[in-house]
Amino acid sequence: MDHSLSQGAVAALILVAITIGMMGQAFVSLLEHNRRKMALEVIKAALEAGKDPPPQLYEQLSKADEGKAPWTEVVLFTALSVGFWIAATQSADEKHMAFMVVAATMTVAALGCLVMAILRSRRGRTSDEGR
Repeated sequence: MDHSLSQGAVAALILVAITIGMMGQAFVSLLEHNRRKMALEVIKAALEAGKDPPPQLYEQLSKADEGKAPWTEVVLFTALSVGFWIAATQSADEKHMAFMVVAATMTVAALGCLVMAILRSRRGRTSDEGR
């Protein structure tokens, strides 16, 4: 009985991590969409008035196309890997190996995202310093 309870808690942890990650990404995407929409509206209004839009708006839109550092993915995959490692340690039956494989996969994904996030953050700082 105790094993099913702890596995249920692990499943709840994984579900919460996925839900929080998805909600966070949705919120970030909504903010990015609204920012782009407002910049395009300002550019459109300036062009309709016969004026040149500020060049900062074009820079802002071009920066939006650059890849963002995947910090959300780092948190999400880390939470998933922790949950599956806990599940692997709590299970002693044939599910143990399955949990370990998934946990290892999530750990590798988290580390990969961490490396990409660090590299993208450094690249962004380097390009900002060059201006």
